Amino acid sequence: MTLRSTLVAVALLGATLATAGAPAQDKKSEDQSRQQASQWPEFQSPERGFAVAFPSKPEATSAAVAGQNPLVRYSFESYEGGDTVYRVVVLEYPPGRAPDPLDEAFYVRMVSAYAKDSASQVRRRGPATIAGRPGFEAITDDGRGKVNHIVSIVPAGDRIFMLITAGPRGHAASDGAEHFRDSFRVIDSAPQTTGSTSSAPPSP
Repeated sequence: MTLRSTLVAVALLGATLATAGAPAQDKKSEDQSRQQASQWPEFQSPERGFAVAFPSKPEATSAAVAGQNPLVRYSFESYEGGDTVYRVVVLEYPPGRAPDPLDEAFYVRMVSAYAKDSASQVRRRGPATIAGRPGFEAITDDGRGKVNHIVSIVPAGDRIFMLITAGPRGHAASDGAEHFRDSFRVIDSAPQTTGSTSSAPPSP
């Protein structure tokens, strides 16, 4: 995922034309961004056991995880402005087969796999409380520092949820990223998979 050159040009122009009134304009922009995010509709997937606010209706896909069948990966993805993506990845294990408990080494391997797949570097990682549940969170950046990622991992029974969002520099601290993470909630339902699988962390 690359940032549009037009947005880069606009940002450079804005910096050149900055005036003493810029802080007030920045505050207004932040307020508008926060208000827009708060109005995102909630998307619910009872079958996959979660609800979250997306900026637009997400596209849903699913696939078996190579080498760990019947582990299934479900992905729900929504874009905002073409340069910012919001994604929920649901890893569903057969009943009773999810790794338990998840230790820090497992989380670190998941984050490292995401960083490798997204060609980004881990800047910060550590335990976090997400949707009232103990989990793990990491921030990664691409090598040029233009794309900012935040990955939140939430285990819940036979599922592991990954909340992933990426956008322009500083996106991890944006109102949109914060609202997306904070709007997430687990819906009590059981996965529909059966069988056995490995406890190795799958790639997101």
